Amino acid sequence: GIQYKDVRFNPKSIRSQEMYGETDPMSGEWTTGIFAAIWAKYNSRNNAFNTWIIADGPVDAIWIEDLNTVLDDNKILTLANGDRIPMTDNVKIMFEVETLVNASPATVSRAGIIYVSDTDLDWEPVLKAWVLKRADPGYQALLETFIDRWIGKCTRVDPGPCFEFLQRNTAEVMREGRVGRISSFTQLFEGLTEGQETSFIVNNEKALERIFVYCLCWSVGALLEADDRSKFDRWLRDRDKSEVLPQVKQSETIYEFCVNSSTGEWEKWKPPKWTCPESDKLDFSNLLVPTMDSTRAKYIIQTIHRQKGPVLVVGAEGTAKTSTQVMFLAEQDPNEMLTKRINFSSATTPGMAQYAIEAELDKRGGKNYGPPNGKKMTIFFDDISMPEVNTWGDQTTLELVRLVIEHGGVYFLDKDKRGDFKTCEDLQYLAAMQHPVGGKNDIPNRLKRNFFIFNLVLPSITSINDIYGQMLVGRFTPNDFDDATLDVVGKLTESTIRLWRSMKSKMLPTPAKFHYVYNMRDLSRIFQGILFTPKESIIEGGLRAKEGKLDNFSPPNMMLGLWRHECDRVFCDKLTTARDKEGYDGLISEIGQDVFADAYDTACSSPKYMVSFLRDDIYDEDEILIDEAPKIYEDGGSLDMIRDRALMFLDKYNEENPSKKMELVLFEDALKHMLRINRLIEIPLPR
Repeated sequence: GIQYKDVRFNPKSIRSQEMYGETDPMSGEWTTGIFAAIWAKYNSRNNAFNTWIIADGPVDAIWIEDLNTVLDDNKILTLANGDRIPMTDNVKIMFEVETLVNASPATVSRAGIIYVSDTDLDWEPVLKAWVLKRADPGYQALLETFIDRWIGKCTRVDPGPCFEFLQRNTAEVMREGRVGRISSFTQLFEGLTEGQETSFIVNNEKALERIFVYCLCWSVGALLEADDRSKFDRWLRDRDKSEVLPQVKQSETIYEFCVNSSTGEWEKWKPPKWTCPESDKLDFSNLLVPTMDSTRAKYIIQTIHRQKGPVLVVGAEGTAKTSTQVMFLAEQDPNEMLTKRINFSSATTPGMAQYAIEAELDKRGGKNYGPPNGKKMTIFFDDISMPEVNTWGDQTTLELVRLVIEHGGVYFLDKDKRGDFKTCEDLQYLAAMQHPVGGKNDIPNRLKRNFFIFNLVLPSITSINDIYGQMLVGRFTPNDFDDATLDVVGKLTESTIRLWRSMKSKMLPTPAKFHYVYNMRDLSRIFQGILFTPKESIIEGGLRAKEGKLDNFSPPNMMLGLWRHECDRVFCDKLTTARDKEGYDGLISEIGQDVFADAYDTACSSPKYMVSFLRDDIYDEDEILIDEAPKIYEDGGSLDMIRDRALMFLDKYNEENPSKKMELVLFEDALKHMLRINRLIEIPLPR
């Protein structure tokens, strides 16, 4: 037979001009496009092989219509510079698309259409083929038994009891095909059973079945939220006749457990102990505290990453998707594995994404490129669903990402190399995105199938308590603070979580108040404000206390007042009506009195205003500036004191800028708004 070659390109991962060619507007020079160069190269009767040119990307009515002269009886590619390149007998062209929604009747009538339904073969052939690749026939039979018991048989009308249950009784956070989930299952199962460390498990039927069920939960049932995980757990237990599943307490599920690789027994997830950094100023925005959720997510990421598989983590706001991936990347050995984080936004174009990837690669020989010094690199696409969806419903940036992940490279955009494929070696991929609900984008189904996908749920109240409890214990130690202050600190997590949950349940979003959304980030901001405050401001009261201008000052009162101030800034400042603010005031007073008793009324009888502009510049004897005023977050005293300080700055500005004088009246609301803005500017944000 005649040898053949296949040449793939994705028409939606490049601009139309890069596909066919363009004229430089300055020089008038013609630059050949990628498709035009491929077409010219392979449409030659001198080639001793047949070529299949495969357009592997979504169809729209623009680029496909430009191929009309190729698809009709002429079979000639006509370019804007006047070139006409005929199609030879040894070239075939094929379009591989997910849907023909945007294809015109002219296009459909010119090409032969073959439709493959996702239910024609479904997941069973994929899983059977994987089982048959196992070397030992006894091992194959054991796997078949597990599949029949836990997943079931697949027919054209029934995908099996496991998929049937999930489809009818649960709501998955995003849509993923059954074949993709079964592929994820096989990948995770291989990673946990076929390494040198776990080779003994293959001969341990009980341990093997435990791992089978564990992998089933984190692949087929990986896209469930907490309530649906409980349903799936109950369904698995109904089928568990031989007590394979772990014994759990009330409100626990199988998702809180893993199989120990040494013993083959179930073990509950436990996060490693976190140590608070010993520093007076905590960089709160970059603190990463391991939790049960992040620990089990890192374990799965590590298992798939070890097999060079891409991983996509989905989750709601504040579920630590990015933090978990960053913690995993921080554990990589920099001598072997480099890391690169690419943040996507609605403005990210395919060209920008390609440049961000190419910028880190060195030439290795020929058309092969890779990370420098022969190392490997993991690229983390954060907010991968953010790129804009165009008029045709495509995300062109994600088509480029799919090309890179599926085919291991991109096409050169250099003028003299158009049509050549740049192979990118030793790259691995991680990604994170929010749930595709409430107007947020989904990602293409053809990109999903390349990833191992799982959902990160919101941490449990116990986990939240652990996170912030550990931070507070590490920050406020008995060496620095008295027992009364530490008693207040010990109750802060409970009171804050109660207030946060009350706000979530009572201050609900409406079309007029669409921003009434309270997630983990709001909780973090409260503790960030508390931990941002220097110890001296709490122990000594700051400048105002030294001047004797603070009534009823004591460290416990200061701590409690600081907590109330941070809650006001995070929760109350979101509220838009006087009625809502009164409701909030009632909520926090009720919780404060319940948790802190009479101490709350004493500490919060008058509002506290935390500021960072009370200190003056430091000059020497010759009036030469030694140091600028330190910005210390401390109690500013009453509004009248703060107004005097603000007017002093205003007078100073007017003296220094007489032509730009500001005649401002700092009435009460204006002053309070200024303090809110100042706080937002001063507190560092995550990088």
